[in-house]
Amino acid sequence: MQYRAIGEIKEVLYQIKYLRKNSQQKKKNLSRQEFIDFYMQSKTASLFDLPFDRTQWMGEENLLQDVIDEKPDFAKGTVYDTESLFWIGYTYRYWHFMTGQTSKEIQAVCPAKMMHTLYPAYHTLDCVAAIERIIESAKK
Repeated sequence: MQYRAIGEIKEVLYQIKYLRKNSQQKKKNLSRQEFIDFYMQSKTASLFDLPFDRTQWMGEENLLQDVIDEKPDFAKGTVYDTESLFWIGYTYRYWHFMTGQTSKEIQAVCPAKMMHTLYPAYHTLDCVAAIERIIESAKK
């Protein structure tokens, strides 16, 4: 896949940074499966699906607070390591640019638990190949 604009590369990297930053906030339990599933359904994630740079007018530091304001504590779910969070965030955002699906649609096809399960086998694949395999297996 070729990125349509430098802004898309920035968004992929920002979502990765966002999930990693969240994982470091242990007191809020943001490195959990529940957080990823909630985030993918959140207003904040839907703003990343729009065709312009959200961080210009929202500010990076405000994005995390927006999600926390929607749901202040994520006490349930499996805690994920930073490498799998990196891969999950990168793959979800890449998937959006590759297919045009919204974060909610992507999360419905492959929730965080499934992404984490696929991580050991798929994280070394080309991102396009991994996404195509996930979509194909979801159709079955």
